[in-house]
Amino acid sequence: MDETIPETQATRILVIDDEQPIRHLVSEALTKIGWEVDAAANADEALRMIREKLYHAAIIDFALPDMDGIRLHSEIRRLDSELAEHTLFMSGVEQSDDRLKYYADSGGFLAKPFDIRNLIRRMREIVGT
Repeated sequence: MDETIPETQATRILVIDDEQPIRHLVSEALTKIGWEVDAAANADEALRMIREKLYHAAIIDFALPDMDGIRLHSEIRRLDSELAEHTLFMSGVEQSDDRLKYYADSGGFLAKPFDIRNLIRRMREIVGT
């Protein structure tokens, strides 16, 4: 896998959430601002996609059907340490202080439900645009 993403290439984001309406909403919003977006419904699908493409950032739902967000993030770190540092976690479940610190060190956390403008702002901070 090529370690660099060409400067001329659009920002590429991977959205990982088992809820189709959330995947669609987030993908549509990020596509409208000019980013390329791929979406995965579970961790296995996401890991396969990460092996095939380079992403600037990822959005991970904490509660996936096949593994939790922290375990998925560990797998992502093993495959692509740069991507692992540019991750926004999402969850509708209240999170512990330890988890919130973990998320902050990785990119951030956004509670569901969320305002789409806040999501876009947070993602721009994570990818540096």
